[in-house]
Amino acid sequence: MKHKTFSLLEKIEKKKIEKETIKIKNIYLHKKKHIKQLKLLSGYQQEYLRKIHDKLILGVSVHQWQNYNSFISVLEVIIQDNINTIKKDEKIIQESFKIWSKNQIQGNIWKHLNMIHKRKILRIKKIKDAIINDSHIQLKFFKKV
Repeated sequence: MKHKTFSLLEKIEKKKIEKETIKIKNIYLHKKKHIKQLKLLSGYQQEYLRKIHDKLILGVSVHQWQNYNSFISVLEVIIQDNINTIKKDEKIIQESFKIWSKNQIQGNIWKHLNMIHKRKILRIKKIKDAIINDSHIQLKFFKKV
């Protein structure tokens, strides 16, 4: 019974490890996408800041300045949201790595206990086989005598 328990616990830990690995991969891809998006947005922001600076030097109407300023403000909010999402993803990845590591250790423990138990079972079987074999030989010997 213990053999099956250790084996089952080992399988459960393997499933947890697989699940956590998939989660880490997905969050990493999500983070990577947001980093790429952040770079694009920062580029747009710099471009628009440069444009508004050039227009301010040449002269710009208040209406155009407000439009540029509003757009840049919206970009700032979106950029900050991206930064927050990236930080959140990084935190999730770190936590998932901790869980993955813990599951890995636990899985190795169950695997080790499972192997120890299998060896004990084999030893017990060998001893039982030896006892049966010895009994059989003794019976043969007594039948001859």
